[in-house]
Formats: sequence, C-alpha cells, structure tokens
Amino acid sequence: MKTPRTVLITGILGQDGSYLADHALRLGQRVVGGIRGELSAERSWRLDHLGITRHIEFVPLDLLNAASIDHAIESTRPDLIFNFAAQSSVGDSFNTPIATAEAGGIGAVRIFEKARTSGNKIRVFQASSSEIFGDITDSQHSEESFFNPKTPYGATKLFAHIMAEAYRASYGTHVSTGILFNHESPLRGINFVTRKITNSLTKVKLGLIEGFSLGNLDARRDWSHAKDFVTAIWDMLALDTPDNFVLASGKLTSVREFVDLAAQALDIELSWEGSGQHERGIDRRTGRAVVTVNPEFYRPYDPAQPLADIRKAQRVLGWQPQHSLQSLVDEMVQFELKQLSPQ
Repeated sequence: MKTPRTVLITGILGQDGSYLADHALRLGQRVVGGIRGELSAERSWRLDHLGITRHIEFVPLDLLNAASIDHAIESTRPDLIFNFAAQSSVGDSFNTPIATAEAGGIGAVRIFEKARTSGNKIRVFQASSSEIFGDITDSQHSEESFFNPKTPYGATKLFAHIMAEAYRASYGTHVSTGILFNHESPLRGINFVTRKITNSLTKVKLGLIEGFSLGNLDARRDWSHAKDFVTAIWDMLALDTPDNFVLASGKLTSVREFVDLAAQALDIELSWEGSGQHERGIDRRTGRAVVTVNPEFYRPYDPAQPLADIRKAQRVLGWQPQHSLQSLVDEMVQFELKQLSPQ
C-alpha cells in the first residue's frame, strides 16, 4: 500500500477547508488542520457535520505569525499544503483592510517561503479569487485576463496570486492557484448572501420571522457548489507543472433569481413589486412583503461580473462541475430545514 501523504490545510474550519479535508480523508491521506486559537464545537461545526473531526490532527497556525507557520510546517512535514486561511468575506474586508492584507497577503507568502526552504518538495495550493479581476475588461474572465481589483479583499488576493507566480518563476516552487468564483454550500457562513437567503426564507416558511432585507438584488454572480471546486483543487497539485486555473460554473445568476430558487425549494410563491431600493418580494399566499431592500447592505464597490472561462480547467484537469444551481439551493434549504425545524 502506498504511504499516505500528509496534507496540511489552513482554514480547515471554513467551508472549503472542511470539504477538502473530507476529500483527502476519503483518499486515505493523513490530514492536519492548521487553526488559530482553541478548537471548540462552535468552531468545528462544519467538520462535525461531515463526521470527520476525530480523524483530523490539529496544529496551531496563525498567518500573522511567521514562527507559527514555520513550526506548523516543520512539525507536521506536509507533502501538500492547501491555503484557504484568510479573511473570507469581501464585505467584511472593507471594515478590516489591514488585517485582510496581512493575513491573506503576507501570510500566504510566508507559506510559500517555508515551502521553498523546507527541502522536501512541498506542493502548495493558494486560494485566489474572481475578485482579482475587478472591473470588466473582456467578455469572459480567464487566467489571462487583466487584473484590476478595487476591493481590499481582491487586492490582497491579487498580491498572493502574483507572489505565487513569482515563486514559481524565481525559485521553481510548486505553487498552483485557483481563481475561484463564488462557491456555496450548506457549510457557508451566515454572513454570505446565499446562506442568508436560504436561512432567512426557511425561517419565514417556519413562521420564525416575517421577513428580511437584502442589498442589490440585481447583482449577478457565478455560483457553484464548493464540492465541485474541491475535486479540481486536489487535482491541481497532482500536475507535474503548477499553474493557475479559473473555477466557476460559467453561468451568471442575479441575487433576485437566487431568492426565487430558494423560494421554490420551500414552496413559497413570490412576486416582485417596485424597483431599486423600493423593490419587495411578496408572498402571494399571505400578501406580506418577505423580502425588502436595505441600502446599508450595498457594497461600497460592486463591479458587474462577466462570464467565467473554465475551458483551461476542463482541458488540463478534465474537470466538469457536477452540481446544478438548483440542486445546490435545494441542498442548502434542506440543511436549513433540518437545523431550524422543531425536533
């Protein structure tokens, strides 16, 4: 039997880290999770939901502390490192730009540097983001598109992305990046709009709340299932030559349309009235406005998103998304019903 590889995952308590850990364990790998602070049930709920917490080793790792990164890598001697740790919310990054830049940017470079100097040919995956594109500069965003971010989150991700390329070119470090468009699941944090929608609409269905507010209903995003991304991310580090890959569904959906999909999954009939900040989603059965618009939820900067070009991932990785948006929304709604319904 082939000796299991050691996989170190930063941000293992998040959505992507949890699914990647589950994927690696299913392949018989040794999985180590780098975490900042103490492990608690409140923080490990995603791993608990997947039933894998007890199969994971945990090591202290703080991206703001170089010694912490060095110790985590030296003590676990990983073959593969998947760096998901960072400020994960674009919206939150406007409130904490310095912390966002230090953890997501400098923290990533510290990982690259330790992998370079470790001597045991560590392969690294760096989670990049579609936010690095910024304004639309072409009809489809690909690995070769112009990068022009305008958010603290996007700028930080671009710095780490470019440094990954610099380490490949200058040192031969095996660092691949995934330029990830929006990807969701039941394990998404409640501060993300998709999870807010499925959670809030389920509460409306169960009579727990009368309604909720959202920001720009016309904002369009490319939403995929996080599970689809994990398989491509894993396959990236199996390549002989590291590279950059755009991961997405290639389809755009508005926030309003996402609300409609969630409402359909809950058998809520919605109709829309008004426009702009005065638009409302009306429950046809009750006549109540269950969805309203609150300008406070608008982002300071929210560029339109073009289609994503995923042909390179399809060609090189043989990758194809397996989950439709409707099946993703259905899964998220079923999760909410299970969590919120009286036992």
